[in-house]
Amino acid sequence: MTAVVGLVATIVFSVLQLTTADSPEAAAPPDERLELVEAEFAAKAAAIRVLEEVPPDAEPSVSPYPEPSAAADAASRPTLHLLITLRNPTEETAVLTGVKLVVHEQLQAPVCGRTSGGGISDSLNYSFRFPADPPGSWSQVNPQNFAVAPRGVDALSVSMGPELTGDVLPVWRFSVYGVSKGGREALWADGVATEFATTDESPYTDYIWPQPRERGEEERIRTCAADAEQRLRRLAEAAGPDAVTHPGFTALLGAYRTLAVR
Repeated sequence: MTAVVGLVATIVFSVLQLTTADSPEAAAPPDERLELVEAEFAAKAAAIRVLEEVPPDAEPSVSPYPEPSAAADAASRPTLHLLITLRNPTEETAVLTGVKLVVHEQLQAPVCGRTSGGGISDSLNYSFRFPADPPGSWSQVNPQNFAVAPRGVDALSVSMGPELTGDVLPVWRFSVYGVSKGGREALWADGVATEFATTDESPYTDYIWPQPRERGEEERIRTCAADAEQRLRRLAEAAGPDAVTHPGFTALLGAYRTLAVR
């Protein structure tokens, strides 16, 4: 299900305000003519700092708006960033001034072998931190000052995740947009993501059916895993055939499928 938003997708800012050749004074500024080259999750994990540890039933004290700076000695967790590669086809420096994230829906990946507990949660320093249980769609625009040289190509890194990270693994469907100086938006990618940075199915299998495993629960695990697989597939289908897919989402889906048919 992994997909890359097409090479040099000129359906970016330029299509929002094309003008005729005989009216150069009305032409779109360079930042609105940035071209999307590629949108994909990084293959290598990067460290995200832990802002604070939050006890059960407590609220985080560090606001997620805007992105704060974590202490240099803070603990960290690996994550896979979304990389947005842009091309500037103009003879002027183009400056991107904003990035918008929309989280359309999210669910908690079911744990089939036990009831999830409520332990200490971490609040991570993602560039976009959305509520762990929003009542509906959530969106935020982060200001940027991302310059691309004339005729140049450069990549922007975006990290995202829920405000609190606990025992239950979140999965979400999102869209990400570029925002120009004039406030115009260009869709860069639709996608699905999760928090685990690994692409190995084993950690997901252990999450779904933790140790120690009791005898006689295989049928219950199969039923639970089959239902969870269908829920994840519906989430991916809603993102569309060209969705950018977090590698961990693919591994989680595979783990549910393996347990559903064992």
